[in-house]
Amino acid sequence: MLIIGPCQSYQSIKLLGSGSFGHVFLVKELNTKQEYACKIISKVHIEKYDASSMIYNEIKIHTSCNHKNIVRLYSYWEDNKNIYILLEYLSKGHLIDPKTPFNDDDVFQVFHQILEGVNYLHQNNIIHRDLKFENILIHEDGTLKLCDFGWAIKVDQLPVPNVMCGTTEYMPPEVVSKSCLDFKLDSWSLGVILFVLLYGKFPFLGENQDQLIRNILFDQLIIPRRNDINEDLTNLIQALLIKNSQLRPSIEQVYLCKWMKFNMKLHNIFNHYENEQLKQKVKQKNISLKVVNNSLFSTPNKKMVSSHYVESKNDEDNNPTAFGKTHNSCRTIKSVSTNPSPQIPQMEKFFNFIENMKKQW
Repeated sequence: MLIIGPCQSYQSIKLLGSGSFGHVFLVKELNTKQEYACKIISKVHIEKYDASSMIYNEIKIHTSCNHKNIVRLYSYWEDNKNIYILLEYLSKGHLIDPKTPFNDDDVFQVFHQILEGVNYLHQNNIIHRDLKFENILIHEDGTLKLCDFGWAIKVDQLPVPNVMCGTTEYMPPEVVSKSCLDFKLDSWSLGVILFVLLYGKFPFLGENQDQLIRNILFDQLIIPRRNDINEDLTNLIQALLIKNSQLRPSIEQVYLCKWMKFNMKLHNIFNHYENEQLKQKVKQKNISLKVVNNSLFSTPNKKMVSSHYVESKNDEDNNPTAFGKTHNSCRTIKSVSTNPSPQIPQMEKFFNFIENMKKQW
């Protein structure tokens, strides 16, 4: 099949998938030989389901997105029969339910990329509303990217009127009960994804659609015991799958939970929210940084731990560090810097403040 675009022509290579309104094909641009995914949406089906506003909303939202963890939309056009959406092609397909449950580190490698994409959407007032394995594609280099913005919505004000959308296994109670929605809808779906990665099954099941909905609404969440999994991770899953959306963590709160903070430090990934939280603490408590003989830094009213994280056998304070383990703390530490006037943005390079975050859910 030859597809004629506004400036280029494309040769269809194979069918990648099908949906309610059309099909997705792997196509090759005839001049450059560049491969793309082309979503072809039938106007007959659009009219049948009165879905024109939904399709154009999908295009508008997806076109506005520009992030490494979101599939790129290159262009779109239409003719008398179809609407065509030209997308980035990711050859590794989509994320699949693991045959063997992931370990803690594997879960983080997957989850933090998904979270980055969702965080970008929420910062731009977009709720995805259909986060699931099939909508997380894999690039050749292993990068995960969110796709399919058919149910996404740009939020002007909260709460959002309910539309029964998405895939039931990933739906939160407020969706299946047809209550008003907010950004916490995506938080629940992230909890489901985490649960499946760890345990190879959905947190709520049912023999049919009605029973599944009842279980999502009323069944107690049961998290199987796994001795090889960090307790902070199971605490995060439990928080994300709270039925009351007002008590469920936002994306920012997910970044500030112990499990995320520990793993982002472990993998040297910058945590924007933790950095902002640290800046606010410095600002609110008027913490001063002083240089003593170009080698010692001190700060009043706050204990610190070495940024090099050297484990100690003797633990007198018995306080948990920001890394989630117990070590000696001290009033001052030596710095590897010779800069006599360290700036505020460099603070996290030298210091890891001990904190006991209050649970916000």
